[in-house]
Amino acid sequence: MKRTFTIAAIAIASVGFLNAQEAKSPNQLPQGAVVKEVLKPGFVAAFPSSNWRDFADTSWYNTVDTNFEISTAAELAGLAKLVKEGDKMVGKTFKLMQNVDIQSHQWDPIGYNNTNPFSGNFDGNFKTISNLQIDRASGDWMGLFGQFITATVKNLTLDGSKMYGKDTSGWFIGNMAMNSRADNCHVKNVDLVFTSYNVGGFTGGVLSGSEATNCSASGSVVGVNQIGGFAGTSWSNSLISKSYCEGTVAGQYIVGGFSGFVTFAFGPATVNKIEDSYSRSNVTAEIETVGGFYGFAQTTGNFKNVYSTGTVTLVTDTGGFVGSVGNLTVANAHFDSTNAPYDAVGRFLGTPATLDITGHATADMKTEAFKMTMNGGLSTGVWSIDPAINDGYPYVNTQPLLATSNVTASKVDVQITPTQVDSSLRIITPEAKVSYEIIDFSGRVSRQGNAAGTQKEINVSSLLKGVYIINVKTEKGNKSIKFIKK
Repeated sequence: MKRTFTIAAIAIASVGFLNAQEAKSPNQLPQGAVVKEVLKPGFVAAFPSSNWRDFADTSWYNTVDTNFEISTAAELAGLAKLVKEGDKMVGKTFKLMQNVDIQSHQWDPIGYNNTNPFSGNFDGNFKTISNLQIDRASGDWMGLFGQFITATVKNLTLDGSKMYGKDTSGWFIGNMAMNSRADNCHVKNVDLVFTSYNVGGFTGGVLSGSEATNCSASGSVVGVNQIGGFAGTSWSNSLISKSYCEGTVAGQYIVGGFSGFVTFAFGPATVNKIEDSYSRSNVTAEIETVGGFYGFAQTTGNFKNVYSTGTVTLVTDTGGFVGSVGNLTVANAHFDSTNAPYDAVGRFLGTPATLDITGHATADMKTEAFKMTMNGGLSTGVWSIDPAINDGYPYVNTQPLLATSNVTASKVDVQITPTQVDSSLRIITPEAKVSYEIIDFSGRVSRQGNAAGTQKEINVSSLLKGVYIINVKTEKGNKSIKFIKK
């Protein structure tokens, strides 16, 4: 099945946003929306009570040199501590020499807020940082890096992350602003992010001339509004290219498989670009405005050579590709209409934009012909295809770290079935001792207990309809999985 949607337009009646600061993601609130408070899930008590700032090593640093090597978790925490205390690290470069595990204590992001951002250069040196944990109920700019202003990072992977907070958060970078750059950076094996606004799997915001290229995020993103599998918000001449996300994305409104929200900037006209990128995320919204690739592309967006494949829940303003659009330009965009059997666009605001979006059956997106379509009709380009890679969908071949294999599965061997359930679900794991918590979308624990046997069955018939997270605890660790109670 193939469904094509093409419309041309000139202008839009735009809706304002609440914040026009260059270093802060704008926040769009739907008129009359009733926002449910996101409460702390019960399982976050597992966060360490200690913080890395109390174990940080800053002895390696001096104010004279411009190049530094970091080899331990304590030295990495020292960088975060120095920035939090006021050294923005302008003109300085830090190279990670070893893989480091930061699980022992809670993390302070490298770049704490607008006053004390990180403005240096970080070379990950193809190393991995593991097991990020942040618990800040009122926290903004949360991630491995927090407020990232005129900064760069490259060649770094974050493996494992758990965060709870409020605003502008991403596993890798909380907020990229003012001509910041991220290149060949990846996030994988993340069980849960539970925050509120401007939340993305990779970054909360890509703003003000900033760029992310050859980057990826895999895991579960949960929040309130402006939620995306890769980025929460794009704004003011941003660029995301040759990047992807996969996993699950859930929010109340303005939710997209790849990104949540894009809007205009005050002053000169700006264009926010996404090129040669894709989303494999399954997307859920509780209230309104959800799309397989984008939630709400209000204006000044320019997307080309992109696709989405995930399932999308049916609410007000649901689109197979984008929930709501304004003055948007889209070329060579596609979505899997087998998984998201809707029109490409959920709602138009004012005069519609220029759109070229095609819906395809799943099988048609796993062909050499579709790969050529993504490459603009050419047999070679940045897109490749292999039945053993990316579940047979085309993938971006410029990614040196993760393009040649699927993202590594969670270390904890746990699955549930079904993920859309009427009365009961089963926990499938070889582990003998298993306990669980079922958390509703507000963060309240709805059910908890122990399960036994190879296939542990749980009766959920009394749960109300909606989206839930089941956090399964075993002797080898925890795993959080989203399911829908029908």
